[in-house]
Amino acid sequence: MVIGLSLTAPAQFFLAHGAFAQVIDTYFPAIGSGAGDLEQEPAQIRATEAYTPLGKRIGPLRIDADASEAEGYDTNVDRLVGGHSSAVVSTQANLSAVARWGQRDQVHGAIGVDDTRYPSRSIQNRTNWTANLGGVHDFGHDTIGAAYTHLSLVQTPTDLGALVLGRPVPYQVDDIRASYTATTHGRLSFIPQGGIQRYHFDYFTPSALQPTQSYRDRVLISQGVTAQYELRQDSHILLVLQGTEIRYQNQLDNAPSRDSNGAAILAGYDFGQRGPLRFRALVGYQTRRYRAGAYSVINSPIAEGELSWLPTRLTTVTASVRHGIEDSAFENVVGYTFTGARIGVRHAYQRNIIFSAYGQIQKANYPAAPSFLENTTLYQARNNQTFYGVGAGAEWRINRHMSLSANYDFSSQNTVGSGSFPVNTVMVRLHLAL
Repeated sequence: MVIGLSLTAPAQFFLAHGAFAQVIDTYFPAIGSGAGDLEQEPAQIRATEAYTPLGKRIGPLRIDADASEAEGYDTNVDRLVGGHSSAVVSTQANLSAVARWGQRDQVHGAIGVDDTRYPSRSIQNRTNWTANLGGVHDFGHDTIGAAYTHLSLVQTPTDLGALVLGRPVPYQVDDIRASYTATTHGRLSFIPQGGIQRYHFDYFTPSALQPTQSYRDRVLISQGVTAQYELRQDSHILLVLQGTEIRYQNQLDNAPSRDSNGAAILAGYDFGQRGPLRFRALVGYQTRRYRAGAYSVINSPIAEGELSWLPTRLTTVTASVRHGIEDSAFENVVGYTFTGARIGVRHAYQRNIIFSAYGQIQKANYPAAPSFLENTTLYQARNNQTFYGVGAGAEWRINRHMSLSANYDFSSQNTVGSGSFPVNTVMVRLHLAL
């Protein structure tokens, strides 16, 4: 499994109203960047536009806060064939603070909540929490960074790699990362980094169709180094070496150990940090070997890239692609390969009226589990899962502190082993900010 391969894509890049790989790459800094860097923390707010909130400043401290309330309708809140429809009430709130000294020294923290209620289908109600702390210290030539993030989330049946259950499956993730950026006197720099992620699935009363989830608890340990060479001011070459260990906390009596070790090597190019055209890409190869010889070795190419184009100062077009091995989140122990692509357009019709649209596709291929696991919790037949989605939205920024938006999303989804089904969602949101 590759950890942290999101090339500055927004946190919601693969999370829009449907399937997404059960990994947490997009919550954390990208490979090639240091831990704890505010510019890589999506929970923080960067004021770059005339109608963006400025927050509250007290000396070197800046505090940002915002909240929103949305109402709408969803045609399939169960994310299952024949699922129920319901009205939707969504409440979100975020609070963050950052203190900066000099050019690079900083400490920041943030907490956020996302609560979704379905009046006609209360079993699908869910509340997600996120919290993070981080910081960077500049030694004058080198920098050291660290970050901690806690996530309290839920899985739904159409999430890629998820269990097909009739209600959300709650789980928590704790992530600790650290890095050291060593800059030479030339154009070459090195970023050794490491991290620990812990997945813990909350307990709920098991049944024949909904087994207890403790066997999915695991710890991921990643370590690696990035070498970065500056060709010129706005372009860099990257070489990334990364290792990952997966250790399950509760081994099953009727199956060999699911623990595994993985490695990846990638090369990349980053161009156009200051221009209207920016291209970033990483390509390479990865492998995973299980401690138990009963499981096959997984090998796969890995790639991720992003192209951003600003044809005018008012329009942004972004295209992204991603492929690689993901950590299997449900009963299949052999992992799966994931491919995703997205294109989005954002246009400021006026400074305070913004239109946006996107289209995306995601596909997961699950190989069959070994035959000796038949009739056990871990068995999974060969299968695949595909997600198509399109959407459009409009936002009216009334002033720096208030905005009104409307969004429509359509997707064609399926759970493992089921046919596809459509999902339509319409939401209108009022947003308030400090």
